[in-house]
Amino acid sequence: MISSNVIKGVHELLEDRGIRAEPPETFEDTVARALGISRHQSEILLEALHDGATVDQAATAAKIESPTHERDLLIRIARTIGHVLGNMNRAQA
Repeated sequence: MISSNVIKGVHELLEDRGIRAEPPETFEDTVARALGISRHQSEILLEALHDGATVDQAATAAKIESPTHERDLLIRIARTIGHVLGNMNRAQA
């Protein structure tokens, strides 16, 4: 399950790029729209990144054939997830 802090961090990243959730979109729907992938692919991608996969590993798991279309955004999402999780781990230590 993706933590609420990660969801908040990625939402802020997307909003900074002018991408806002449209009612009744879920988090996964918004990320899918931003990356031009399906909701199912978005779910797999986000879970894999949340669990520590690299961008390429997560893209492969989600069966995203050419992650170059929105590669910059994908990398920024991965970095945001890693940053938030790192901060959470430091706070718990």
